[in-house]
Amino acid sequence: MKAINFKAVKFFNKKKEIHITYTSGKKAIIHYSSLGISSIIKNIQIDKETAGKSLKVTFSSGKIDYIPYDQPLFLIKDPEYMLYNHIENVISQIKDEIKRKRISKKHIARQLKTSDNQLQQLLNPKILNKNLPQLYKLTGLLGLEFKVSVKVA
Repeated sequence: MKAINFKAVKFFNKKKEIHITYTSGKKAIIHYSSLGISSIIKNIQIDKETAGKSLKVTFSSGKIDYIPYDQPLFLIKDPEYMLYNHIENVISQIKDEIKRKRISKKHIARQLKTSDNQLQQLLNPKILNKNLPQLYKLTGLLGLEFKVSVKVA
């Protein structure tokens, strides 16, 4: 997933909404309740200390809180963000099993009939375009079961 930073943010106390624009062009409208906000917001600004990776929220009471860049994406169920998280989770489990079983990556590449470079790409969670048959074969080789499911959110 591309690096995502906040580009702009507006808040509307009357509607109880926060409108967010990311540098990638993605937009999100989040209701206060989905963030657990019940107070009136005095100000929201992009936090410079985190290089645009969080929002600094100042409430009318003077309390300050922060919203990380990925929380709104999770709340709106952004497809690219959700795919990235799922792939990151699967790759992490695969890497843990490779380490636990002490299997060399050269051996795995030979078993998959692929190059070391292709295996590195397959195990890189930042690359979203995966060869699913190879992922299934890799999990089988490690004694893992690859399971895909869909459920009501």
